[in-house]
Amino acid sequence: MPKRLPTDLKYILKWTQAFSHYDSPIFKNGQEALLKYNCTYRNCYFTGDKSLLPDIRYFDAILFDVENYWDYNPILRSPHQKYIFVGLESADNFPVILPKYDAYYNLTWTYKLDSDIFGAYLIVLDKKGNIVGPKVNMEWINPMLPTSDNIRKKLLVKRKAAAWFVSNCKTKGRREVVAKNLSKELLKYGLSIDIYGWCGRLICSKDHMYDCLEDLENDYYFYLAFENSLAEDYVTEKILYPLLHYTVPIVYGGANYSRFLPPGSYIDAGKLNASQVASLISQAIVNPKLYAEYFRIGRRPKLGEAKTLRLCIRTSPLIGKSLPPTEY
Repeated sequence: MPKRLPTDLKYILKWTQAFSHYDSPIFKNGQEALLKYNCTYRNCYFTGDKSLLPDIRYFDAILFDVENYWDYNPILRSPHQKYIFVGLESADNFPVILPKYDAYYNLTWTYKLDSDIFGAYLIVLDKKGNIVGPKVNMEWINPMLPTSDNIRKKLLVKRKAAAWFVSNCKTKGRREVVAKNLSKELLKYGLSIDIYGWCGRLICSKDHMYDCLEDLENDYYFYLAFENSLAEDYVTEKILYPLLHYTVPIVYGGANYSRFLPPGSYIDAGKLNASQVASLISQAIVNPKLYAEYFRIGRRPKLGEAKTLRLCIRTSPLIGKSLPPTEY
């Protein structure tokens, strides 16, 4: 194979074109995301064009998305190349691929906390702006800081028990069953869950999501952040709705949520039965001081472009390292 001309630029090929479907800055071509977010390492160039370089072996890294694994794999491979396994969807929906791919990849880019490149929907920063979580052995400030007076005043206007924005009505994780059981228990307290989308009677279209989230912030005490499948460390954007809008998340999924959220800031419907969850909701609604305790967060998750921040920190140095040809 002829040698590629020397350059500091790292060319990263997105092997499956389905990457362009994601509405996320990381999946844009070129260096746009790295420059936009002022990343420390900006010498990576992303592309979905297999013919951008004269030989497929010239690319420094190739991304293979397990969700969209329909293309044939490269026939030839250079020893310097990093093959990166990408899995940002639940392993419950996209389980481990064929054994022939064992010892095939050099790096992983997934939602799992032990991934080489961690694709998170949220990150936790300390006061200096350093990323401190989420992680397996997460340590939170103890004791937590008291809820500020401004937040307490903001919470006093809420009048409705819980909301849920959902369009997938039948899931592997059976979240719909958990929600149905919770609804029955809440009726005993004269409370209900307002369900928006295909699975409920209320409407919240993507075009009016801003208005829906504003209603969530102003009106609702709790929000059902239920994942559609159960997989370790799988926590998606559903958790962002309540966290960004002064609403307490009721979580349900396969993750250990203490790795992602401070203790006392959420209710885990996966560990409690419907009766217990309904009781906690009712107690908080009738007792404003108790409800305000959910907002005693010392380290608040910084939300939004978490994936891009992880990309900034990890991608270029990892690709530049000398690693064994196969690791996964």
